[in-house]
Amino acid sequence: MQIVTLTTDWGTRDFFAGMVKGRLYSLIPDVQVVDITHDIESYNRSQAAFVVSNACMEFPEGTIHIVDVDSHESKDHPYMVVEYQKQYFICADNGIAGVVFCDKPDIKVIRIAMYQDSNFFNFPAYNLFCFVAERIAAKAPWSEIGSEGLPIVPIKGLTPLTYPNMVKLYVMYVDSYGNAYLNMLYDDFVKLANKRKMFITAGVVINREIVISDSYHSRNANIDNDLILTVSATGYLELAKQRDSADEIMGTVLGSEVVIMFK
Repeated sequence: MQIVTLTTDWGTRDFFAGMVKGRLYSLIPDVQVVDITHDIESYNRSQAAFVVSNACMEFPEGTIHIVDVDSHESKDHPYMVVEYQKQYFICADNGIAGVVFCDKPDIKVIRIAMYQDSNFFNFPAYNLFCFVAERIAAKAPWSEIGSEGLPIVPIKGLTPLTYPNMVKLYVMYVDSYGNAYLNMLYDDFVKLANKRKMFITAGVVINREIVISDSYHSRNANIDNDLILTVSATGYLELAKQRDSADEIMGTVLGSEVVIMFK
């Protein structure tokens, strides 16, 4: 069975997902199409990169991932396939893959040279990516798809800003519970904090002491509304609230800044 996943900003109200699924089922024998999500915020490449990094890597070898978020092609952002650990990611070189694979060794990048089946260029997932997926599933040689050696363009501004006594982070993802995921891994944060006291500023929460909690049910007595700093299953820092929405309490939104001071 060939697995193909979809990560998009199409939403579920319109017909786009149905069109692409129908074409994939028609092109690829015995295919299983898996929806990662169609609810990426429109054109939000950093959010898409976070989702792909955390949702797609555990699939079996041979899985094909179609990522269609802000996927217009240009000279600087061509369409490509990234092969990593025998999985295949079809997307535009618009920074998403640059974030997902920035620290991954042994990736292969193929610039897509196949022609799409339309003279209009508004729906690459349907008009091109499906046909690329079919060629990969059929184990066609890379020469039928494109040429190797394209460098990956990163998204600028996604790296935490670290200083001796503080770190500036940002909210890179907010889940359906209102939990806010920050752009720093727990292991990196612990090294930086070095057992010092921590004070957080995030939205309406100003310079309040906080500790890292081991679950959503822990309480931090030193911060209003029991806002919790914990670690998500992804390994990234997470701001949460017991049975409530952390992002609403803080007044933060996707992309907003979170500052943690060390003393």
